[in-house]
Amino acid sequence: MENNYDQKIIQFLETAENPMDIEKIRIEVGIGNWNTALKHCLELLVAKKISGQKTSKSWVFWATSKEAFVKTN
Repeated sequence: MENNYDQKIIQFLETAENPMDIEKIRIEVGIGNWNTALKHCLELLVAKKISGQKTSKSWVFWATSKEAFVKTN
């Protein structure tokens, strides 16, 4: 059985107004395991299909097509 988590993650992030953490992505997409959700998000990040940033707590992700949400100094 093939899942379509990658496409669901991209679609969810395209509709999100703010960057999303792994737990919110996991729940919205219907992924059962937090580590599985992180794995898919990191693979999409490496493939440049989404954007993301490591924070002091974990990771946040957003759609690549949107402007960066994180301010740079």
